Amino acid sequence: MNEKVREPVFDISLTKAICDILAQTDYPGLSSSEIDTLLAMSRIRQREHGANKRDSLFRTLHNTQVRQKCGNALIVFVRTAMDNTRYAADPKRREMLADELGPILALHGLKLDKSGRLAYGRRAQTLSEAAELTGSLRAELLRREVHPELLRYCSEELVSQSLFHAMSEAAKSVPDRIRQITGSNLDGADLYDAVLGTKNSLPILRIGGITTESAASEQRGFKNLLLGIHGHYRNPRAHKTRLGATESKQDLLDAYSLLSYVHRLLDGATIQS
Repeated sequence: MNEKVREPVFDISLTKAICDILAQTDYPGLSSSEIDTLLAMSRIRQREHGANKRDSLFRTLHNTQVRQKCGNALIVFVRTAMDNTRYAADPKRREMLADELGPILALHGLKLDKSGRLAYGRRAQTLSEAAELTGSLRAELLRREVHPELLRYCSEELVSQSLFHAMSEAAKSVPDRIRQITGSNLDGADLYDAVLGTKNSLPILRIGGITTESAASEQRGFKNLLLGIHGHYRNPRAHKTRLGATESKQDLLDAYSLLSYVHRLLDGATIQS
């Protein structure tokens, strides 16, 4: 888009979605001071008040467009915020923001070019098509609502499109989280025996109650599932390099669906003293 050409005021839902991403609370979101600096660089004098930084940025950018009767304020702010030079010390941060912006923009017939400028592109009709158009694994995983723990462990690997390492790190996330919950320093089968119980020991970590045979069977099945994940996803990748790796995008999506299920069960797990 040519910033000298007056573009129409952008759809309010697009402006809000962009602000929700750029000003999200946690990393990689922009801080309040960064937002104020970027607004000044975009020739917007002052940020309006709002319930939080996302809301105040949204109010500022939308109201500025309305006052100016054109959408150029949003174009300039996005270009300034996504300029590559801002992220020289942390390129991963820019790529994560671009991955999240991509599907939203595609739904409105827009895209980010490599320099961070908004450009017209093919309009996606669905979230699935938007993820496909952006070519982003992370966008597809967000669309599938994978568990946040997986994105926390694997964001760097996903950005670099390394399927081998993304699957390896995802598999490690399960025992690592169990150690955080229980305080254990064990790993693999030793960890799962210690925290999920054996024929001769009671569990420390319970997936639901085990007062009935059905619940006890579920506990044993969960343990066996974790042992299978450890043997299938983690161990093979711990003993070889990525050279010659055969993981496909579909393999990764299937693995993340399974691991998301595991993390959701851990969300509701209880510790027994």
